[in-house]
Amino acid sequence: MHKDLYDLEVTCSGSAAMQAYLAGIECALRFDSPGIVELTEAVTLDDDFALAHVALARQLLIHGFRAESARHMRKAVALTNEVSARERAAIDVVARACRADPQAIKLARQHVDEYPRDVFVLSHLLGPFGLLAFSGEHDWAAQNIALLTQTRTAYPADDWWHLTTSGFFAAETGDFAPARIDCERAWSISENGNCAHSLAHLHFEVGGLDEGKDFINGWLPVYGSQSDMRHHMIWHLAFLNLESGIDIDEIFDVYDRDLDPVVSDPMPLTTLSDNAAFLWRCLLAGKTAAEETNRELLAYAERRYMNYGFYFADIHRAMATALQTDAAPHEELVARLQAIAEKRGSRVAASLETFARAFGAFRNQAYEEVVALLEPVLPDSVLLGGSNPQRRIVEDTYLEACMRSEHYDKARSILQYRNRPASVFDQKLLQVAGA
Repeated sequence: MHKDLYDLEVTCSGSAAMQAYLAGIECALRFDSPGIVELTEAVTLDDDFALAHVALARQLLIHGFRAESARHMRKAVALTNEVSARERAAIDVVARACRADPQAIKLARQHVDEYPRDVFVLSHLLGPFGLLAFSGEHDWAAQNIALLTQTRTAYPADDWWHLTTSGFFAAETGDFAPARIDCERAWSISENGNCAHSLAHLHFEVGGLDEGKDFINGWLPVYGSQSDMRHHMIWHLAFLNLESGIDIDEIFDVYDRDLDPVVSDPMPLTTLSDNAAFLWRCLLAGKTAAEETNRELLAYAERRYMNYGFYFADIHRAMATALQTDAAPHEELVARLQAIAEKRGSRVAASLETFARAFGAFRNQAYEEVVALLEPVLPDSVLLGGSNPQRRIVEDTYLEACMRSEHYDKARSILQYRNRPASVFDQKLLQVAGA
């Protein structure tokens, strides 16, 4: 019996396979590379390595390799009678999470209660793309913080993963002093993509625009060429530039150079969400992408997410369809989302349909309609999951519609609530709304 880096026993036949598995898990947590190569090596060395099979299945799935993922998942499940109770429970959680089983959250919580140091299961629960983020509950960020507090003493004081995850959520919820301590300490321990990402969020949330741009511009030449986070960090840099008042034409140039899927496609959900939000945000600022660029974005969305019902993907698919010259794709999407909302009866499904309708109305320059649609459901953008900057696209659409329909009092209310004095972008809007 071997042990992982957190002293948990792992059923594995040899040390070489075990080391490959540990390297793969480390990659999955660091975000610089998917760990697929390392985990493939682990199962090649030990075809009966159940945990390696399930971890590989998960990494393959989130990187768009569905058929290969299913094969390794079947193998992991078939081996559950050969492993310990902890491993069996972990495989069950990951398998349920991969097929979006609503029981996955409950079972993952129970598992973490019993095995708080099982970092791979805990990481499934936490984060902007974790199970809790996609639970459809308004307080999922608070639930993340509660779990991190609950498990803190189970991890070493210098555990970079726990520190950076804690720092990320402290920044997201406005607890900036401990966020800076945790994020900067994590980065000092391990300069990986996950830690860099948490720092980028901290800089955005505290309004440290120059600090954030300096950090990312320093990170890119050192780590960018070897990190899957390059795409998302460039997206962060573009939004920091927008906040700094840099001309939208200059910001737009980054798309063809760095964000186009032909150039960079680290993970389907990242590529779709970053690119759709980027092009939509440019539209809000008065810059419309070429028809071919918009068509390619929609084709990517349909190719990578053929099925509807995953809300975070669907909200960005809604942006992609609304960007099209042809209204038919967006009308079809709204009809599909309406059917899902009627079937599921959940608040998040209903709000998503409204968000989609509002995007279409904005593209049609029906700004009064956008304001009327979005105003009642603005608080529900949190139900979509993701981070503050990602979800903020809904609020930004409402804000721009308020400005264009001359509802300056409503625009002022949003800008004052955001309270971002360092944002040149916000301050210019506030000046216009005030005048």
